Amino acid sequence: MCLGGAGVAATLPEGPSLSAPVFVLLYHPDEMNFESGFRDHLAWLKQNGYQTISPEILIDYLEGKEAFLPSKPILLTFDDGTIENFSIVYPTLQEFGYTGVSFVITSADFTSYSQKAWWRTVDRSGILEIESHSHSHGLVWTGPEIVDFFSGEEDDYYLIKGRDSRLGAPIYEFDYELISHRYLPDKRIADLCVRYVAQNGGADFFQKANWENELLLVVENYRNHYQERSSYEQESQKTLRLRTELYRSKKFIELTIGRGKEVEFFAYPWGAYDDELILQVKSYGYRGAFTTDAGGNLPGDDPFKIKRSIITSTMTVEDLAAILGGG
Repeated sequence: MCLGGAGVAATLPEGPSLSAPVFVLLYHPDEMNFESGFRDHLAWLKQNGYQTISPEILIDYLEGKEAFLPSKPILLTFDDGTIENFSIVYPTLQEFGYTGVSFVITSADFTSYSQKAWWRTVDRSGILEIESHSHSHGLVWTGPEIVDFFSGEEDDYYLIKGRDSRLGAPIYEFDYELISHRYLPDKRIADLCVRYVAQNGGADFFQKANWENELLLVVENYRNHYQERSSYEQESQKTLRLRTELYRSKKFIELTIGRGKEVEFFAYPWGAYDDELILQVKSYGYRGAFTTDAGGNLPGDDPFKIKRSIITSTMTVEDLAAILGGG
């Protein structure tokens, strides 16, 4: 951990006004033009006397425990665990004498291209701590409303669990997996739409001006004449999903890194959370969790609602200074 310089022993003060907020920055290293902007930001932070702290020290500070804080603390975090964490973030932090936290996704679909061997290297170095960003960072269907149909083009639906990638398959309303009850649609509707598309030109069907309305009419006719076989998952099924996302990811990281590694921190996918999810996160042994709610963090704040300011590759050092209150 890079401390250096003057610091203060921070305990819970008599009132929030006696403490300065600690800011947590959130980067996504796979953004276009990330490296140049990130380097500029670190150079500005260094020039202005900011020193990085660990999430453990931040939690101690929030909980009112004795914690050593530099005079201008900052916590740097990086979401998703893409390979740029190893190729860009890790050496750049090392160059500037800074530390950070990488919240990684652990599913095989993700690690097959993001890789995971580097987790051990960066975590054991003490420069880039590896923590959990869930197992799959998924989305789920949440109700019977159809918002689109799969047309074969690139889309934003690839993270939806149970998505049917056949041409014409319905895209139902969806939301963030960890705060939603999953809707299980009637597969016969998808089969009917897929068959309709195949019989009416296949991929060429989607060149029609009103193809969406045609498929919606197919669905409406079906629903008017047949009992739909759809349902919502049971509470026990949701609990099992959350266990996979929260506990399995935690244990997978710990086993991959080894040497007694303990995963204690969680970053909510998309920043989405509710009271039920917070209880689940606590139950699996996490010590704190990070949101995407902007702002600084003060003693007495909930360690399972840690605020983070999203920093994009287009933000200048002036933008960064404004977030941090002028530097």
